[in-house]
Parts: sequence; C-alpha cells; structure tokens
Amino acid sequence: MGDLDKKSDEERLEELGYKQELFRALNAFSNFGIAFTILSEPMSVLPLIYLGLGAGGPQGMLVTWPIVSVLSACVAASMAEIVSSYPTSGGLYYWSANLAGPTWAPFASYMTGYFNFLGLSGLCSGTAYAFGQFFVNCFLIQNDAVVVPGSWAAKLITLFAAIISLVISGYLASFGSRVVSVMGKACFWFNSVGLLVIVLSVFITSPTKIPPSQLFNSWSNLTGLPDAWAATISVLLACLTYTGYDSAAHLAEETENASVQAPRSIGYAMIGTFVSGYFALFFILSTIDPSRFETLYGETSYGLMDIFVSTVGTTGAVVFNIILMLIAITNMYGLIVTHARMAFAFSRDGALPGSKWLHQLNPNQVPLRATMVIVLIDSLILVPSLFSAVLYTAINSFGVIGTYLAYLVPILLRVLRADKFPRGPFSLGSYGVPIAIVGILFLTFSSIALVLPTTYTDPTQFTLDDNVTFDYPSFVSAYVSNFNWAPVVVVFVFLVAELFWFLSAKNWFKGPPIDMETKWEK
Repeated sequence: MGDLDKKSDEERLEELGYKQELFRALNAFSNFGIAFTILSEPMSVLPLIYLGLGAGGPQGMLVTWPIVSVLSACVAASMAEIVSSYPTSGGLYYWSANLAGPTWAPFASYMTGYFNFLGLSGLCSGTAYAFGQFFVNCFLIQNDAVVVPGSWAAKLITLFAAIISLVISGYLASFGSRVVSVMGKACFWFNSVGLLVIVLSVFITSPTKIPPSQLFNSWSNLTGLPDAWAATISVLLACLTYTGYDSAAHLAEETENASVQAPRSIGYAMIGTFVSGYFALFFILSTIDPSRFETLYGETSYGLMDIFVSTVGTTGAVVFNIILMLIAITNMYGLIVTHARMAFAFSRDGALPGSKWLHQLNPNQVPLRATMVIVLIDSLILVPSLFSAVLYTAINSFGVIGTYLAYLVPILLRVLRADKFPRGPFSLGSYGVPIAIVGILFLTFSSIALVLPTTYTDPTQFTLDDNVTFDYPSFVSAYVSNFNWAPVVVVFVFLVAELFWFLSAKNWFKGPPIDMETKWEK
C-alpha cells in the first residue's frame, strides 16, 4: 500500500478515481464550522426540550446526554478514520463501495447513497419547518393575535416561511468555495454567540433557579408508558442532535489537506456540541419548575416560547425567535451545501435520475443544478405538513434514521473488511475495530429507539357522554395522532429502493471507482 500521508490532495483524489473539479478553498476552521453548525443545539436541544421533559425529565436528559455523546463519539471516530483514507465528496456511499469490494460495491453504495440523500433532505426540511414555527410564533405570542395555533392561517404561514427560508439558504449556497469558507466561520460564531445569549438571558432573568442536586434527581414520565420505556426514549433528544457531521466528508474535495483536516473537523464538532449542548440543557432546565413539565410537554414545540415569555417577556421572546430563525438559516445553509456536494458526487457516478444534467458545475465551480433540485425536493417534503403534522413528523424522523443507517453501512463494512482497509493519516490503530463495533451497536440501538412509540393512547379515556360506551372514532383519531410513523416511512423507502434496484438500477449502476489503494483479489 502507498504512503497516504505523503500524497497531495489531488494525487489522492486521482487514486480514488476522480479528477479535481471543485475548488479547494476551505481550511480546517471553515470545514469544522459547517459541521458544528449542522449539529446545532438551537435547532435540536431547544425546540425539542419538551420531549425530554415528558420522557425522563431533567434527570433523563442530563444523564443520557454524556452517555450518548460518548457513544456518538465512537461513531464519529470511525467515520473520521474512514474519511482520512477516502477524502471524497461522495463520502458515505463511496466508502461503502470500496469496503464492500467489486462484487457488492454497486448495491452497497446504492443503498447507502439513497439513505444518505433522503436523510439529508429530511434533516434540512425539518430545520425549515422549525424556521416556519419560529416565524409564526412571533404572531401567536401577541396578546391581540388574530392567528390561532393549529389554524389554516398558522399552517399556511408556517409552510410559506419554511419554503422561503429554503430558497434563501439555497441562494447563499450558490456561491463558490471562497464564500463557503467565510460562511463556515461565520456560521460557527453566530450559532455559538446566539446560543450563549439566549441561554444566559433566560437563566439570569428567570425567577426560578433549580439547584443541580434537584435537577439530577428530577425524573418525569408523562408518556403514559412504563418508566423503563421512557428511559429508553429519553436518549432521543441527544440522538436527534448528533447527526449530520458527515458534512466534513462531503466537503473534502474543497478542503485543503482533507485527509487530516476532515477528521479533525468531525472530532472538534463533536466536542464542541457536547460542551455547548450540556451547557444549554443545564441552564435552561434550571429555570423550569417541575410543576410546569406537563404544560410544556403538552404544548410541544410551542413550549419553548412559553419558557421565553416567562423569563424575558413578549418582546424578548420575539427577539429570541428572530435569532433562532437566523441560526436556522445557517443550519440549512450547511445542510444544503453538504447535500449539494453529495448529490454532485452521486450523480458523477450516474446514480441519480438525470445524473448527466445534475453533474454540472457553474462558472464558480458550484453544483448549482444539484442545489436547485435539493431546494425543490425539500420544499415538496414540507407540503404534507399543511394537511397532517403526523405525516410530516414521520418524514422528519426518517431524516435522522436514514442518516444513521447511512452511517451504519460503511462502519459495519470497515469491521468486516478490516484487512482491506487502507490506513490514512488519521488512524485508530488496533482500537479501530473495537471502537467501530461500539459505534455499530449504538447506531442499531438508536435506530430502534427512534421508531418506538413516544406516548401511550389510553383507550379507557375515550368514552361517550354516558362514560360507558367506547368512543371508537375519537380513539382512532388520537391513536393515529400519537402513532410514531417513522418505522412505516423507513420500511416504505427501503422497499421502494430495493424494488427499484432489482427492477432497474442493478442493470446500469456500476458503483463508484474502486480506490487504487484498496487491494482486492481478482
């Protein structure tokens, strides 16, 4: 095997089967900034804090956050090791192809690529929907508000604002790598300072200050399910945060010294997220009296507004929502930039419909067509939210599960094909396989936890006026509303992808090039 440490970015990319097309303008900080922004606690921890209050309470969140962080770090370490060996924009699907070997490369890369593609769309549309909610909250919070929560007006405003945010983010993502380099740094600082301002302001102005001893002993289970079940799903808040850091790999072909800098970006982003996320959780939870848990849990994502109003007042709450909207733009920007590079690489190998058209760069060496298509797809994913919040939630949940499945395949193959894995500048050495196994177990557990029901619909609570006759229609309506549709969406996408593969794709998709350094016997 060649010495990967001494090869230039262009030489290594050529060995991976590609020529340099994208412009290398990103340094380590820019790459890290994008990864950190996608992990973004303001878009996960803050809007979803109601979920933790109902499943585990402060004790559940504060205990599971460091546990999930360590286990996620095992996944990140394995991915950092792989990207050090295969620094290409194809990222996960390219890794799967090379580690699966020539025979299984097309199928492994096809499945990984589509789960990665759809997962990124789910994550980005989810952030856009959060933007829409922050926007409409600015109207709902007013004392003389004419917009009512759950009304068609509120739904239309949320959808319109979400789509506009995607268009703005897509426009920003249409500029070249030099702008991406600047934006990566700006996104990091805006996320960090914005989170700091919101969290400290809420903590300082809150009349409630729960001591740490009480926080770590404050258990809450409002799901209607057993405590053991609630403890299992208490990991969801952290699991929904630690996703999307594969951006460091998808930006590899635009990053200087990518074999070294991409792994560092992943590592630093994970460390930064652990620290800032725990900081946000601790100080926000310190301001919430246990008597409010049930109310905030029932208000779902609007509960965050309730927290803001009770601490900084209506005007302050509006200001915080504006800050969160701007942070959402930076998050979507990072996701769209990442997704566009992934789509560019996937179409480069002919995996997407219209690949020849998609695999085109504009004069600024930006995959503009891929960017436009991604904005369109993410906008279409939002449309069901107008008619069914349940269906939208299922699609959004698939964003995380799809991403986790895309992480799982190359890491599993790295373990099974350890003797074929070329060591890059960043290597875990003899610890590589054990750490990867821990990561595989965690990804499997998390994927299962993400499809578990998060609340129980008690049939005894649904009776007619006589308090005896079972009100079946009302029960069904509530059950459908509470049902976790994520597993249905996952199975549906998997079956459609499998069917398309056997009916069509296997006849024309040959997979990406096999790396010259990954030796396979003929």
